[in-house]
Amino acid sequence: MPITLGVLVALVSLVVITLPFIRRSGAAQSARHAGEIERLTRLRSDLYEQIGQIQADHAANTITDEDYQHQLLELRVGAAETIRSLDQLGHEDEPQDAPELLTRKALEEEIAALRRAGSRERTDADGRTGAGES
Repeated sequence: MPITLGVLVALVSLVVITLPFIRRSGAAQSARHAGEIERLTRLRSDLYEQIGQIQADHAANTITDEDYQHQLLELRVGAAETIRSLDQLGHEDEPQDAPELLTRKALEEEIAALRRAGSRERTDADGRTGAGES
């Protein structure tokens, strides 16, 4: 009985001593998480601004169509990766300044269309391979 009581007191003491450290590390992780969300949100807004600027430059004919397409693709990929990172962190708000081509709905529709097109290409390639072997 005295041994059981001693073990119980030791366990309670251990929990009481370690609890503040566990809480503090959780708060630090939460602060890091919030900092990462803030950084990614700022990056997303910067990318949206750059997309708006390049669209204005293209409309004013200050850049070529080729440069416009290349730069726009890079910015869109960066924005999509940033949105994906925010989604992974559980941050799913859609900002008011989001360009129409980068709304979740537009991106999801574009991805679905690309997947369908890729699926059709694979099916066509499989069909030609099969027909050529006969």
